[in-house]
Amino acid sequence: MEEKKGLSRRELLKLAFAGTVSSMLPFNIYGKDNIEFKPSKGLGLIFIVGDGMPLGVTRATHEISTRVWNKKGTNLYTLMSNPRTVIGYMGTKSLSSIVTDSAPASAAWSTGSKVVNRMLACLPDGRPLKTIMELLKEKGFACGLVTTTRITHATPAAFVSHNENRDAEDEIAIDYLKFKPDVLLGGGNKHLDPSIRKDRKDLFSAFIKEGYEVVKDKISLLSEGIVGSHKPILGIFSSSHMSYYVDRLNIQQLSRKEPTLPEMTAVALNKLSKNPKGFILQVEAGRIDHANHSNDAWAAIMDTFEMDLTLKTILDYMKSNPNTLVIITSDHGNSGWGINGTGPEYMDSTEALTKYAPIKASFETMIKEIKGKSAKEIQDIFEYYTTYKISNQEAEMITASMQPDYMSFPGDFVYQPDAVMGKILCHSIYNKNSKGSIKKPYVLRRGNVGFTSTNHTGEDQIIIAFGHKAKEFGLGRFIDNTQVFHGMCRYFGIKYKNPSLNEDQARSYIKVASLEDWQNHLKLHIS
Repeated sequence: MEEKKGLSRRELLKLAFAGTVSSMLPFNIYGKDNIEFKPSKGLGLIFIVGDGMPLGVTRATHEISTRVWNKKGTNLYTLMSNPRTVIGYMGTKSLSSIVTDSAPASAAWSTGSKVVNRMLACLPDGRPLKTIMELLKEKGFACGLVTTTRITHATPAAFVSHNENRDAEDEIAIDYLKFKPDVLLGGGNKHLDPSIRKDRKDLFSAFIKEGYEVVKDKISLLSEGIVGSHKPILGIFSSSHMSYYVDRLNIQQLSRKEPTLPEMTAVALNKLSKNPKGFILQVEAGRIDHANHSNDAWAAIMDTFEMDLTLKTILDYMKSNPNTLVIITSDHGNSGWGINGTGPEYMDSTEALTKYAPIKASFETMIKEIKGKSAKEIQDIFEYYTTYKISNQEAEMITASMQPDYMSFPGDFVYQPDAVMGKILCHSIYNKNSKGSIKKPYVLRRGNVGFTSTNHTGEDQIIIAFGHKAKEFGLGRFIDNTQVFHGMCRYFGIKYKNPSLNEDQARSYIKVASLEDWQNHLKLHIS
């Protein structure tokens, strides 16, 4: 009997169980039983994006894994220690600013050309740019996109859509229907459901007519029918973005409905690897970015940890598929994420970081419950989810920050009450003598992750290549993010160059948004 390619139903359920239980009990995540993927004939490229993932959060995740969960650290750090891994340093600026948003950052990867903030794969003069996925699809390769954000969000969208406005997500959903990726998994029901879309188009029915298997919960995604199907897959698991990982672990109805990123990635690899020519898969841990916008340190750490579990799944796949290259990077920094030195000789720093570990909900979940509540009720809710007792004054600070006339410092756009909650969670008190010097150990010591804003930041990002032809990708040095496209083209043997504009040429086409429009965009971004 011919051996069935891809993962079996039993293996996928094993992954589903391991992904959930081992994440609730992190000391079990590095068990000896690896997922056994079957060999494929084609060439593979897996592009992993930790959206808005600065180096601070990767270090924090590694330290938590080591110190709290009693393991040797994260898969990411293990990979970076491998002499076969190539590590580079990447510039991220867009055509319109030294601080990029996700749309032009992803478009730079997918097209090799700089575009302006909020634009997808098109130049500011309106010319569309051909993406790496379009080029590969024309040559018969399979294409997949997996994300924890809405599928119509900027990072996956820039690999398919040429829309001039990343916020036109109803239109971007139609772009996916026209492109027809082999795998499309994430959130964003509101941009496909006819009862919610402004034009009342039923995109779910449209995808089914195009031959897609459509699934809307974890059990269906991991079912025998989907695992064994040769049809393309559309999986939408939430109305907007998928829930934060910490919430999916702790809220039962979410854990039953929404799959983990490793589960989605395993299904995608099983499907895409059946293509005899090969595939490209983008995997985005998209809500790291949103947690950082919210100054929610623990949600950011946990979503980074989920990405790390996904890397384990991918490395397991590569064991039986050595003709696969994995690229890992981030599109931009976010909010000045920093593990602050605390206490005399910084000796309280390690303990302070581990203080986040008991938290069992994201700010997103907590804020839904504290709206309209009294200061005393806020104290109780905050303590329940974080284990931290907060003062009445701190509770009143949260209440004040939710008022429409609240003036934030430094005065730029700030997500509230998120930023205030982030500050409360890293609050400490040290006694001082009459001269102002610390005279004894801390009176209060919570966490120590500090943020400079709730907005993107302009620092360069690391980029990592591992696997097939990794040393030929062109890393091991400083690169611009546009060079990633050319590296992917070389990897697949494609010769193509998109048109481009420089900053001076682009300036006349750039329309600067009003402050109101920009604020509405920022609210839409993480909601």
